[in-house]
Amino acid sequence: MEHSVRPSRSKKILLYALLAFLLYLAVGGVGIFLFLAPPSTGYEANPQRFYRELPGPDRLVIVEERVDGAVVRINLLENAKESIDIAYYAVHDGISSDIFYGLLVEAAERGVTVRLLLDGIFHNLRGGQRSTLQALVSHPNITVAFYEKLNLLQPWTLNNRLHDKIMIIDGKYALIGGRNIGDKYYVEAYDKPIVKDRDVLIINESGDEESVLRHFEEYFTDLFTHRYTSVVQPAQSEYAFLIETVEQNRAIYPARFIDPIDWISVSHPTNAISLVTNPITRMKKEPTLLMELLSLFAFAQDSLLIQSPYIIPTGSMGHYSLGVGVAPTVVTNSVAASPNPFASAGYLATRGSTDSRYEYYGDGSIHAKTYIIDSRISVIGSFNLDSRSSFLSTESVVVIDSEPVAEALTAHIADLQAQSRVGHPALYQTPLWKKLFLGVMRLFVYPFHSLL
Repeated sequence: MEHSVRPSRSKKILLYALLAFLLYLAVGGVGIFLFLAPPSTGYEANPQRFYRELPGPDRLVIVEERVDGAVVRINLLENAKESIDIAYYAVHDGISSDIFYGLLVEAAERGVTVRLLLDGIFHNLRGGQRSTLQALVSHPNITVAFYEKLNLLQPWTLNNRLHDKIMIIDGKYALIGGRNIGDKYYVEAYDKPIVKDRDVLIINESGDEESVLRHFEEYFTDLFTHRYTSVVQPAQSEYAFLIETVEQNRAIYPARFIDPIDWISVSHPTNAISLVTNPITRMKKEPTLLMELLSLFAFAQDSLLIQSPYIIPTGSMGHYSLGVGVAPTVVTNSVAASPNPFASAGYLATRGSTDSRYEYYGDGSIHAKTYIIDSRISVIGSFNLDSRSSFLSTESVVVIDSEPVAEALTAHIADLQAQSRVGHPALYQTPLWKKLFLGVMRLFVYPFHSLL
């Protein structure tokens, strides 16, 4: 009789232990964030610091089209001479990532020092891609690191994600925007819903110390050397197959592998470019980037144009609002276009007035994050108008003082507005299955808007 009781008692103990651990994960990974307030250190936003009346040292190229997004990255990596520093939220398997990794190895073979920083959960270098990771770290000129790796014993770290999308080449070029590495951002003949995004390339070939490039280098180094970042240990592995993949794609896509581009000749002048980032902290961050953005909104005198794929305002975000000087024009994904069901459900619950809100219904979805104030100041980077970007993730944007840049960006957004509708019901053109799904999700995510 004793032998028949012991297994049952052991099972109960294991079950209780599992339930206790799941409760620990739920409280530590979700629950505490619903009530935790962001810290306050007396940070004061100052919109006037972004303005300058004289031409500055940096020039800028707007990278709008999907093919151009691929070309600029290929060209920068192919022509790097000294250093490549890259921070990305996600790299998705496909042609684009094959080329990306192969070009890093080619550069390393030329003697270029490569530092690659990826988010510790969404890096996708597991399973079948483990061999790619081993090939990269086997090269003596390549260092790979993960920011905030998965740690279920510290569930509060799950929300501390690296959301930046930055490339810095030779201390002369910096690329920043909304694009991750994946075919849906770059490949023309992609057979799944595409993503329309935007980057800007900042150029300073003279090494001017007033250039924003110095701030990019400092921020990347802070991320790469931070205690939340784990460097992958070198491995013994072959990396020739990554170079072979690039050579094969050169033959298939010759138009993407072209001679060095004279970036200056296609660039816009700027008065000033400033890098603004979130703090590198766990739990809820002080929303420095949100505060700077909202201060610029309040500073607007004539016009305010907002493009964000996800707009989920929360009470915590509203606490920092200074109001707006002018009524904003907003461009965002319609529920029909958005590929993110959680964000769509949150958007439905906070949608509010749509009198000046353009909801996109064109091909695929839009993913760029761009804010234009008074046809002069432009803000571009990884920051969405939601609580996750405001308080949880690492984020970075550039604030650009340049009327030519603002004018060109406004024209690009106008193209998206032409494929959008104003004031339609939120579920307009949404398939029935998606309507039913979002109806349920809307109720489910209501308490969790601060985590969307």
